[in-house]
Amino acid sequence: MWIHNRTRRYHFSTILALCILTAVIPPLSIANEMLRIAGMGGTRIATSAEDTGIFGNPASLVHVKHHTLAFGATAENIHWTELPKQGTTQFVAEANIDISPALYYSQAFGKFGVSAGYTARFTNFANFTLESTRAEYHRNARQFSATTDLFTHYDLLQERSWVIGLSREFGKAAVGTRLRFLRQVVNRGTAISTLNLEARHGPEVDVEASEELIEAIVEELQFGDRVRDIDHERQPTLERRVNRLELDFGFQRPVWFAPKQTNPPLLVGILFENLLRADLVEPLPFRVGIGVAYEPKQWATVAADLWRDFGQKGVSFAVGSEFQKTWKNGYAIAFRIGIRHTTAHTHFTTGIALALGTLSTEYTLVHPLTRLTIGEARHLLALTLRL
Repeated sequence: MWIHNRTRRYHFSTILALCILTAVIPPLSIANEMLRIAGMGGTRIATSAEDTGIFGNPASLVHVKHHTLAFGATAENIHWTELPKQGTTQFVAEANIDISPALYYSQAFGKFGVSAGYTARFTNFANFTLESTRAEYHRNARQFSATTDLFTHYDLLQERSWVIGLSREFGKAAVGTRLRFLRQVVNRGTAISTLNLEARHGPEVDVEASEELIEAIVEELQFGDRVRDIDHERQPTLERRVNRLELDFGFQRPVWFAPKQTNPPLLVGILFENLLRADLVEPLPFRVGIGVAYEPKQWATVAADLWRDFGQKGVSFAVGSEFQKTWKNGYAIAFRIGIRHTTAHTHFTTGIALALGTLSTEYTLVHPLTRLTIGEARHLLALTLRL
């Protein structure tokens, strides 16, 4: 499968240190920010969290209450499907997997909040077609040969982002900006792998006896070292690398409806994304959105966002909620639910998060409100370690 993999090696001392920290440091948060946003329908413009990172509104960085160092990875759109065979094909299938690692640090200092991190998205799609094997047997030469072609149609996207965020309080309001250095690598095309087999038997084999002939050919293929090298040929249709800068700007402010209101305030927010409109292979639209969030209880959050992607018709919206419970021994659980509507689709989202000390495990389901089955929906899984 054409999937980009990156292998990292860590020294034993580093692994040991991480294990010790995981055991002795009290939990700082339950959420992987990316899955928290996805589980709440995608709401992020006005929401505020203690572990704000690099995905939400940069103005919310002033609300960070701890040193938040988080590493997480998500996997989604994982599927392998065999397709109907047509013509001379023996086998047809398609495979897909999207992997998104993220590493970020955030902290508030007085009236300032900062964050820095790295996030990536690796989208891997491939279609495999195995053509019928073409076989020949030359009686006089006592030689058997066969050729099989495997066609792999691939569509690969690598998107990496180095992110720096900064926010500041001005009275009751907070403003923030986020600078992203983006790198996109796109590869599309076809790879042809041809397997050539060849076997020659001795004159003692009775070619009229089919079982004896087949046995002799198979023995030569297995033990006679008659398998020639596989020939590979690439036919790319698009290969492009792009490095660009992007800029986001956010604003948040609490609103009280009465001068002596004792209930928690309503938080409103504004978010401008992709202000530079970078020329990318897969472009990111200039986006303007407004949102509101409310925490009627310390364990409950409800939020709603409304935004417009320029270049597309209509407006989009999202609503979502999160309910969480934390125990003194460091255990925590959170449940999320939401609805997200864009000009193309409407999605139902739900998610759950479990935290054991500094390690949290999370799952989010993003299901289009169509006739798609649960297996065809998006499944996001994440393991997050916070130090």
